[in-house]
Amino acid sequence: MQQWLAQAPANIALIKYMGKKNKETNLPANPSLSFTLDNLKSNVTLEASPGKQDFWEPLEIPGIDHFALSDSAQQRFLNHLAFLKAQFSYEKGFIVRSNNTFPLSTGLASSASSFAALTKCAVLALSELTNQPLPSVEEMARLSRHGSGSSCRSFFSPWALWDNESVTAIELPYMNLLHEVIIVSHDIKSISSSKAHELIKTSPLYNKRPERATHNLEALLSAFREKQWAKAYDICWREFHDMHALFTSCEQPFTYMTQQTLDLLDQLQAVWQRNGDGPIVTMDAGPNIHLLYRPDQAELARVFKQDVLIGNFDVM
Repeated sequence: MQQWLAQAPANIALIKYMGKKNKETNLPANPSLSFTLDNLKSNVTLEASPGKQDFWEPLEIPGIDHFALSDSAQQRFLNHLAFLKAQFSYEKGFIVRSNNTFPLSTGLASSASSFAALTKCAVLALSELTNQPLPSVEEMARLSRHGSGSSCRSFFSPWALWDNESVTAIELPYMNLLHEVIIVSHDIKSISSSKAHELIKTSPLYNKRPERATHNLEALLSAFREKQWAKAYDICWREFHDMHALFTSCEQPFTYMTQQTLDLLDQLQAVWQRNGDGPIVTMDAGPNIHLLYRPDQAELARVFKQDVLIGNFDVM
């Protein structure tokens, strides 16, 4: 049987994608800036199947925990595969297998990496099977966006800028940052990111959100280019709190933050107050906390991990 394999990384947005102006094509209400997380990956294989139907199975890899998707997540995955097949006018079936090297549905951008990996793998297979040219990276990112909006950023590294239909790599002074994510909870979140995109539209803060995000993006790019790390930290802190305020102020309010999340955020602020320096801190739609350190902050990162995290939290 013919088989194809692809892998793609997750990404963490510093300027957030939250709110869609087109639900069908996942076009964002505002631009976003992300850092690619090469240590958090999804793997996808495709195997040609005799019939026309597609099936999903977990991809078993030694050393990686057994992987499972809910029925709805499987269907969403297969729907995207069907969309990709239609682009190539291909009607035969596949067995699609996937896994992640990190927990899914906990605010770690598992949909971004998994849909990017599926798109890469399917495009590779479909191009070969239909004798059509392999699309450009930009075109693959556009196709992937239909399955998961944030997945389009996972095609570019280390920084990706997504604005409307355009997503590109962007060069910034900080190209080799150390990423750590503190796993506050392994639980699958009760409100999916897709659901959150809809709920926040009822927040009184939502209408001005694109304007605030665009302002934060311009300020953050300027801070990075001028190597003003502390200013970048302030902007990123403000930005993720802006997004989480949408969750707590909508008509059906909800929150991803736990008391442990809040306590850790307090301790990270204390690091900055003690040292006048520290990591950039951000959160996605989940309870877990992402940290970005400059290479020269390796000792600061080691001390915080040793004193606060080890024995209390999993760190990836």
